[in-house]
Amino acid sequence: MDLIVTHTNADFDALSSLVAASKLYPKARLLLPGSQERAVRSFMSLIKDKIRIETEKTCRMDDVKRLIIVDNRHKSRIGEAASLVGKKGLEVHIYDHHPRSSRDIKGKVDIFKEVGATVSILLEVLLRKNIKLTPLEATLMLLGIYEETGSLSYATTTKLDVDMVSKLLEKGANLNAVSSYLNRELSGNELSALIKLLESIDTVDVNGTEIAFASVESDQLDGEMGTVVHKLQDVENFPVVFALFKKGEKVKILARSRTKLVDVNKLLQHFDGGGHSSAAYAKVEGKNIKRVKSELVKLIDKMTSPDVYAKDIMSSSVKTFSQEEKVKDVAKKLKSLEYRGAPVLDEEGKLTGIITIGDLHKAIKRKMGHSRIKGYMAVKIITAAPNTPLFKLREIMLKEDKGRIPVIKDGKLVGLVTRTDVLKRVHSSFFAPVPSKTPATQDISKKMKDQLPPKLFKLIKDIGRQGDKMGMNVFVVGGFIRDIILDKKNFDLDVVIEGDAIKFGRILADKIDAALVVHRKFGTCTLVKDWPKWLGPSLHPDNKFKIDVATARKEVYERPAALPTVEFSSLRDDLYRRDFTINAMAVNVNKDNFGLFVDFFGGIKDLEKGIIRILHDMSFIDDPTRIFRAVRFEQRFGFRIESHTEYLITHAVKKEMFKRTENQRIRDELILMLKEENPEKAVFRMKELHELRFIHPNLVLKRGIRKVFKDLRKNIEWYSSNAVGKRQLDKWLINLMVVLEKLSSGEIEEVLVKFVFTRSASLRLKSYNSKANGIIRKLSFSGKMAPSQVYETLELLSHELILYAMSRTSSVKAKNRIKKFFKEYNGTKLRIKGEDVIKAGVKPGPKFRKLLRLILCQRIDGKLKTKKDELEYLKELLSRKR
Repeated sequence: MDLIVTHTNADFDALSSLVAASKLYPKARLLLPGSQERAVRSFMSLIKDKIRIETEKTCRMDDVKRLIIVDNRHKSRIGEAASLVGKKGLEVHIYDHHPRSSRDIKGKVDIFKEVGATVSILLEVLLRKNIKLTPLEATLMLLGIYEETGSLSYATTTKLDVDMVSKLLEKGANLNAVSSYLNRELSGNELSALIKLLESIDTVDVNGTEIAFASVESDQLDGEMGTVVHKLQDVENFPVVFALFKKGEKVKILARSRTKLVDVNKLLQHFDGGGHSSAAYAKVEGKNIKRVKSELVKLIDKMTSPDVYAKDIMSSSVKTFSQEEKVKDVAKKLKSLEYRGAPVLDEEGKLTGIITIGDLHKAIKRKMGHSRIKGYMAVKIITAAPNTPLFKLREIMLKEDKGRIPVIKDGKLVGLVTRTDVLKRVHSSFFAPVPSKTPATQDISKKMKDQLPPKLFKLIKDIGRQGDKMGMNVFVVGGFIRDIILDKKNFDLDVVIEGDAIKFGRILADKIDAALVVHRKFGTCTLVKDWPKWLGPSLHPDNKFKIDVATARKEVYERPAALPTVEFSSLRDDLYRRDFTINAMAVNVNKDNFGLFVDFFGGIKDLEKGIIRILHDMSFIDDPTRIFRAVRFEQRFGFRIESHTEYLITHAVKKEMFKRTENQRIRDELILMLKEENPEKAVFRMKELHELRFIHPNLVLKRGIRKVFKDLRKNIEWYSSNAVGKRQLDKWLINLMVVLEKLSSGEIEEVLVKFVFTRSASLRLKSYNSKANGIIRKLSFSGKMAPSQVYETLELLSHELILYAMSRTSSVKAKNRIKKFFKEYNGTKLRIKGEDVIKAGVKPGPKFRKLLRLILCQRIDGKLKTKKDELEYLKELLSRKR
């Protein structure tokens, strides 16, 4: 086993070096010996579930074969790991920036550079090996360099440190996070002034934000007060500092803020002061320091009223276990779910404990895998209410070292908040894609040629040549590129032009003989022509082949959920306006760069990981219909919605963003979702995300719905292969019948009106609700039914309704009778014609139609074989009337 260790009382350089080394030694365990600096402990309290770091209490050292030491080379500073040094067969690797001495541990590998921070040494190796970093890892490493080099100001700072900072920023390192954790060392003549301020300091907690007040007589201080206040904030890493300097009847206020929660510019405007959000100044006359401080606290309290609570970030669908379940079974389930712990309930559903993977492993190690988990769970439970504010949750996690907090309402478990949930809110940028001005590129022209039909490949090349003639860059973008990478069939071309798309579209339409539809407001157009035979069977019900052409643009939403206004811009902006990273990739089709793949936002990486990730945090607020698309793509490809993206979905749902969206747009997305091959997966995912209520507040899914969907797929497949006189089915409509089944006729009418369904769709949806049960009862009759009776029951109904009824019923008789109808009776025609009836002396009218119907029923029942038989039966019917 490999073990990576650093020095005791670890700072950010030590911690970040530990994590950097783990990228070089991916199977190693990480050990932080002894205690850590305060800021390091605070940061680690949020990343425990993201970066696995052990303490001396939990770390096993008996099987260590290789010891990797970072940011240190002295045996006395690595805690209990020192017992390994000198062990026979142990291999030691060292990475350090401290000068060597005779007391150093000797290593087989000893990497030393005279640089500002050890992590710079390790990072240089990582980049040389093209090892990837997450934004969280990059931020941690930036903390290490900034702290160790005094934000690149110390004399020990080297060019390598500066270069590594630049690389980390490219990798998504968050400077705001760095500034919130970093303590910078004081220097210079201002130290004595700082000491006097420190002696007067007083802190107040306001809604979870620690506010520091320092108040002194101004004639006691020398030097530049702005610098002194800045250094004062650094010493204890106060998020907000107010320095109050009294001289006579005047009080000067210098304010510094490192948190968005407290805008000191707005605060000091109440005292006729000003500045900017992080630094401001004001002068007050006629008030003492005590009164000024009191007014500031009240203003901050009003400004920082919590807007995020446990109910906003908790997971409502909580995996729980019974306290009677066995240790080995629960361990297996937690491992498969990739959970580190879960709540435990008693037989009455009351929360009785928390079980963690660590508790279970201890029990298994003691050969107690057969025991019940109630003997190993933690029974000292710290819970929260739904209205517990975010800062309180964070405080509990830090002080109590709790990775998950159950949320209780009226004595019942209603949710669970984890460290990751809090981390997403505190540092959301760790979970979002980082737009890059330098996209990932590669040539995929060969993949395109191998995968696409030859004539389509040629068409794309022709589109690129047209761009060359007009001096425009041309890109194919979006789902078409996604599906090429996934080796899936998709012939919907989405083209982006860095130029005038409408002018380009007009010329291209003439060239390929296509109709042109122009959307001038959006700077787009669509080319439409009949589906080419060389593409195979049509993938679209309207049998049309379409090419969407757009000017590279960015969209600006004037208000949430509104249609966007458009500003023309570059390809990067155009891709950034799209929904998900996997749909924000492009390929250049100009001759010189044909096949050049462009990926600014890590879409290819997310495709490889199977992740649906939003491009920016306001995306679902801008366009809530993207929620439906997220679910649709997740279920179609077997992907998973990335955790931060899922949080943003639940946030948008709670904010009821669908109420601000045009219902027709929701309807269109709903139809697309129900057209998927396995729509029930998306339906149940929507239920999990609490989205179904936007269709109708009373909508619930009936028991056994999965089986109905499964039977429906089989029945539609049977219909396609066997039915006589079959029609083009609207499969989405049958799937919607299944979803809406529990609603009443009145409630279904509300849905139809709300979403403005077509008259045809509305009639079929209404009829299924009123007729399905009656059809099933009639066809399930155990006695004999003449074929004509089956025909009369079904003939006037939509085939969607009949297939729905066939899938709903468990009656074998009903199913067989429906199959008989489709296979034998449907589309049956008489051999006699209307003129034959007229010749027999019958005038057109109700009697005319009734006679034909009676003859048809006899034919369906097998009693009339020939045209002569039909004519004879007509004469018999007429003679009866006389």
